[in-house]
Amino acid sequence: MGVVRAPRGALTKRTARALAALALCAAAPTSCTTPDSPTGPAARSAARSAAAPAPAPTTPRELCVHLVSYWAARILDGGPHAHFDYQEMGLSGGQYEILRTALAAARAVRPPGDTAAAHLAAGEEARRGCADRYRHGTPSGGPWQ
Repeated sequence: MGVVRAPRGALTKRTARALAALALCAAAPTSCTTPDSPTGPAARSAARSAAAPAPAPTTPRELCVHLVSYWAARILDGGPHAHFDYQEMGLSGGQYEILRTALAAARAVRPPGDTAAAHLAAGEEARRGCADRYRHGTPSGGPWQ
């Protein structure tokens, strides 16, 4: 039996195409993988999420401190939203009481023109009031208590 030979140049073109595809895969390995392969997009996404832990959830106390401090600063600065009621601010009735106490403390220590001292006093009172309110977790009595 004789040896079958490919036409001259046909093997070279096929080899060149295979080498070009191999070179592309070597240069950009992510383009030559399937989504579920060990180096595919799903594996890279899983590796990224495993490397960066999810942020810790915000506790009710921390949320209270943030909200009360935010609104105390807005009210002390006298912006256009300084006259919102507690529902427009997104506060519960208990958080609003803490805000009122924080504002009273801030206004008591506030020398004329020194908003930094007022903000500091309001923040301290917010931390104290929220720590007391949420010392056992979430307060009872309904969503607006």
